[in-house]
Amino acid sequence: MLAGHFGVAGIVKAWRPALPMGALLVATQLPDLLFAPLAVAGIETGAPAEEGLSGYGSLLISAPYTHSLVGNLVFALLVGVLVHVFLRERWGRDAGLVLGGVVFSHWVLDLLVHRPDMPFLPGGAGDLPLLGLGLWESPVAAAVVEGGLVVAGTALYAWRTLRDSPDRTRAWLYSVGIGLLLVGSFVYDLTAS
Repeated sequence: MLAGHFGVAGIVKAWRPALPMGALLVATQLPDLLFAPLAVAGIETGAPAEEGLSGYGSLLISAPYTHSLVGNLVFALLVGVLVHVFLRERWGRDAGLVLGGVVFSHWVLDLLVHRPDMPFLPGGAGDLPLLGLGLWESPVAAAVVEGGLVVAGTALYAWRTLRDSPDRTRAWLYSVGIGLLLVGSFVYDLTAS
């Protein structure tokens, strides 16, 4: 759900224009950005959920640290505190709360689409049931949800940018650029195998 996470960044940017889009994009992807080096190290993995399955939503992910509920709460708290301590004067008094929420939104969206492969506690401690509602089992439904986030993020970002910017050319370029990023990541999600 790469594109859906990016769609959240567009939605939040429209609501909180003082927050840098780059920070929002990174916040929406933080668990996946942390997953990448752990996957390279063999600590976390992704494999087809079933033999021969490929394409959109086909992976069963073993991400016991980066995609655990408690791990994501910790990531959100750390980002929130760091932004509050170091950037609140620049980005606003509640920027830490907003960015922390954006980080946690990743887990909430993943809960909707992932098969039950996300642990409650980091490392799968406690042998608790794995979490995931499995919307990826219905690729069309998952694509509709993700596409809705992309459309909402693009439309709200473009509306706010065009409404508030004194430089219309720059506003259009930013809006088109973000729109292309969101649509491109959505197409990538749908065609990746």
